[in-house]
Amino acid sequence: MQNKIKKRTRLWISVLLTGIMLLTGGCSGRESTPDQQKADSDGSVSSAADGQDVSMGRYLEQELTLPEEVSTMGTYPTAYLKRLESGELALMEQVAGYYISSDNGETWTAKETPWYDEIRENYVAHIALSPDGAAAVIYDPDPEDNAYIPDYLYAGPDGSTQAIEYSDQENWLHQFWFGKDGRLYGYAMDCKVYEMDLSGGNHKELFETEGLSDYVCFTDRYMIVIASRGACVYDLETGMLTQEDKVLTDFIQDAVGNAVGNDTDSHCMVMEEGEQADVIYLAYAGGIYRHVIGGSAMEQVADGSINSLGDPMMSLQGFAVLPDNAFAVLYDQARLYKYVYDPDIPTVPEEQISIYSLKEDYAVRQAVSLFQKKHPETCVRYEIGLSGGSGVTREDAIKNLNTRIMSGSGPDLLVLDGLPAASYEEKGVLTDLSGIMHEMEGETKLFKNLVDACRTDGKLWYVPVRFRLPLLVGEKDSVEKVTDLASLADVVEELRAASPEGALIGLRTEDEVLRTLQIACSAAWTDQETGEIDKEKLRDFLTCARRIYQAEIAGMDEEELRDYKENYEEHWSSDLTSEGMYYALASANAVDVARKAQKLGAGVTSRMDGEFNIVTSLKSQEENFAYALWQGQVKNGFIPKGMVGICAGAEENELALTFFRFLYGRELQDLDLPTGYPMNEVSFEKLKENPREDDWNEGVGLVLADSETDEPFSLEIKWSSAEDFERLKEMAQSASAICAGDARIEEAVCDVGAKVLSGSTETEDAVEEIAKRVAIYLAE
Repeated sequence: MQNKIKKRTRLWISVLLTGIMLLTGGCSGRESTPDQQKADSDGSVSSAADGQDVSMGRYLEQELTLPEEVSTMGTYPTAYLKRLESGELALMEQVAGYYISSDNGETWTAKETPWYDEIRENYVAHIALSPDGAAAVIYDPDPEDNAYIPDYLYAGPDGSTQAIEYSDQENWLHQFWFGKDGRLYGYAMDCKVYEMDLSGGNHKELFETEGLSDYVCFTDRYMIVIASRGACVYDLETGMLTQEDKVLTDFIQDAVGNAVGNDTDSHCMVMEEGEQADVIYLAYAGGIYRHVIGGSAMEQVADGSINSLGDPMMSLQGFAVLPDNAFAVLYDQARLYKYVYDPDIPTVPEEQISIYSLKEDYAVRQAVSLFQKKHPETCVRYEIGLSGGSGVTREDAIKNLNTRIMSGSGPDLLVLDGLPAASYEEKGVLTDLSGIMHEMEGETKLFKNLVDACRTDGKLWYVPVRFRLPLLVGEKDSVEKVTDLASLADVVEELRAASPEGALIGLRTEDEVLRTLQIACSAAWTDQETGEIDKEKLRDFLTCARRIYQAEIAGMDEEELRDYKENYEEHWSSDLTSEGMYYALASANAVDVARKAQKLGAGVTSRMDGEFNIVTSLKSQEENFAYALWQGQVKNGFIPKGMVGICAGAEENELALTFFRFLYGRELQDLDLPTGYPMNEVSFEKLKENPREDDWNEGVGLVLADSETDEPFSLEIKWSSAEDFERLKEMAQSASAICAGDARIEEAVCDVGAKVLSGSTETEDAVEEIAKRVAIYLAE
């Protein structure tokens, strides 16, 4: 068992990029029962007190109790759910084993599986359950060997077993699927689908998917595969792929995009056959949807924004369609929820508020989900100005928002990240939160120094939900010399003089340098009194940035630099995680320093688990490694994330105030989220506790990476010591100024400043051009 867990918890920092699936959704739109094609066909309309018709009927969520062994026997429980042809529900967990429920998940009985006992201790990569009670398993019989060479096993309904012959060790089988008739299909790493031959090795190749498969479901006639580049529908009768179901493919792309296939133990979308021919149901963060294969519509059945489907910290593992138009959804950590339609409650909760952000904020999305599960009688509409693939520009989104605000139809709360916050403050769009903050004491007390840093002329127009700290990591002597941006440039040049070749700070493109350095500097470019550009500060920034860039590339030959820039443009220039550039993560830089790939690193630290822990683990292992609060043009700075304000007038709405307070309460703030550290002091204090201290493996993970030396680099990540936690808290308590400036000014500096770094534009000319652009922006 330990070997299995070790394999599954390895963290490969050589490509330290975590994809965070962020999906939009709201409370609008009527929900209907699965067999309800037309609104109000069952007469589900009632009259409100004011005489207006109120649409009735909504799915309610109920958590079902799984056997204790399912959630406790493994550190990271991975389960599989299947509705059998007998009508029973089958659940199999990789460590706990096989369970059956004859009452739709209310109670469970363990099923003896002696065949599984023989392989349970191995690394089990995948389990498939058949409607007739059979199972197929992909497992590694030699987990001690770093090379993954899987074996394949079929277990019949009667418990008899046989090995499945499959000889291709390069394109090994990634998944097994069972059809409704019990036929077994295999999916290989080269994206080929096979009908498996259990009597020999003559497997029949059926088709190839576009991209990696994530989930599959069967109807009597069709096999529907969700893959990373869309859905494909295979006709089991004709043995051919049907014409593309564009409605389904477009829906999947819009709903989950590139997130399909990114996780081996969970899914961004799950799917199952309905009770009518060629009908399927899909569940994802946006809700549960009904679709007829080849049909023209995707009908929303349940709205994910008001239940656990919309919770970004709950990952999908399985899905089943139950009798009486009910559904069962299996989430990670062995959590099973049942969704049952109640015709006697309003379709949309009567108490509603709205919160708007330009881009989706993970912590705010988490808060919306938690709040609505706690208060099902309410609806918090989370509106996103720039959702993926909408084609709306930032300028258009802000103009649309401003029009709504001026007309009185704006949101109740605003997440000000990326928005013209100063303009909203001046025009009276926001409410002073000082009184509310005064009430927040004890369990809801926030870092006073961080809150005070957000004040303007004594007024508090917003409070961040989370915060990040700029962090410098590297060789001890170099870190200690850096006290501001100019001294950082001095240190980089000194390092180049001592080391003519190789990377110094790991920033090899103009864009990387500018976007990284602005983390600790951009707020300094604007005069706090007038809002105008501080040309002297901007001039100093561009001068230092050019020095750092030129020193960095001096250690690279032209071909190496060209290849790096091409790779950067293709893979890293966009913020794929929506949570910070890969090259500006302090933990990633720390690993590169430790494996001798660079000398120094500058970036942000956003969370304890698997991030700050990496930095402190390196400090305990490497004698010459150090970290410190990164001092740029802004002294003792921090980066606020999720800057929430209440719009003028909404302070009279008790629900808006309740939700605002919830954002900073323990239920949300105690969570270790990727967007930043908690603003709540009590929640921050909890970060010193290792949540896995009682586990057999109390470590956090393992970093494996190539090294610039002959020896491979490895690091066992340990929870930060009490001493390191106190240092982190001291850095947080010392922060007194906001680093981040206006997003549009930052973009102008990156656009024009790149020419300064490359030498095609003089610094003074660039400063004037940036000032002109900003003047136009400020005049709007």
